[in-house]
Amino acid sequence: MAASAERINSAKGILAARLRAIRTDAGLTGRALAAQTSMDHTKISKIENGTQMPSQADVSAWCTACDAEEQITDLIAAIQNIDAMSTQWRRLEESGLGHVQRTVLPPYEKIQWFRIWQCSVVPGLLQTAGYARGHLRAVIDFRGVPDDVDAAVAVRLKRQEVLRDGGKRFAFVVAEPALHAPLAGPEEMLAQIDRLVELTAGVANLSFGIIPAAARPLMTPPENFWIYDTSRVRIDTVPGRLQHRAPGDIAVYERTFERLHGAAVYGHDARRLLEGAAERFHAA
Repeated sequence: MAASAERINSAKGILAARLRAIRTDAGLTGRALAAQTSMDHTKISKIENGTQMPSQADVSAWCTACDAEEQITDLIAAIQNIDAMSTQWRRLEESGLGHVQRTVLPPYEKIQWFRIWQCSVVPGLLQTAGYARGHLRAVIDFRGVPDDVDAAVAVRLKRQEVLRDGGKRFAFVVAEPALHAPLAGPEEMLAQIDRLVELTAGVANLSFGIIPAAARPLMTPPENFWIYDTSRVRIDTVPGRLQHRAPGDIAVYERTFERLHGAAVYGHDARRLLEGAAERFHAA
C-alpha cells in the first residue's frame, strides 16, 4: 500500500500548494485569511502544509475571501478525489474484489453515456466469464487481497446487463496489444475474441473500435480510463482507481477520447485485427 500512500500524499501536497498560492495571490497573510473565514490561523497553516485536509466548506470560504470563487469547483473535486483514493484500496483489502465491484453497480444504472479507453485489457463490460476470471485472478494474486474470485466474476457479469439498456450509449476503444495479452487460457481467449467479433457487426447503442498497433494517434495515454457522462472520469492505476471530477480535467480526457475514437478502426477492419489475435491462440 506504500504506492497508494505516496500518491495520496502527493495529491494532498498539490491541493495545499494551490490553496497557499490563492492566498498569496490575494495579498493576504495567514492571519488575515483566518480573520475573514473564521478559521483559526493555525488551521490555515496546517492546511497549507498538507497536515490537515480542508473541508469543502473551508475551501469555499477560502476562495471567497481571496476573490477566487471560480476555483471552488475544481478544488472541491480535488478533495473528493483524495477521499476516494484514501478509501478505495483499504476497502479492497478488507473485503475483496466482489465488494468493490458491487459498489459501482448503482452508478452504472444512472449513467447514460460511457466512453471507455482500454490499452491493456478488454473492458470489464465486454469480458466473457473465462476472461474475467483470469483477469480478476491476476488482480487478486498481485494485490494479495481476499480470494473471492467467484463472487467478483458474478458481479462483473451482472454489471453487463447495462448494455441492454437502449437508453444508454457506449463507446469502447481498445489498443490492439490488449487483444494479445494472455490473461486466460487459449480456449478462454478465443471465446473472448469471438465475443468482440460479434460487436463489430454493429450494435445500435454501442461502438467498438481498435487502435492498430501500427497506428500513431496524436495521443495514446498509458492508463485505462472511463468517462461517465460529462460528470467524472475514472482512471485505473497500479495503486488504485482515481476519480477526476474537476471540469478542466474531464475536458482533457474528453479531447483525448475524441482523438482515440477517430484513430480507431471499426467493422471489417476491426474484425481483421481480431482474427489476427485469434490465430495466435489457435496456435497455442
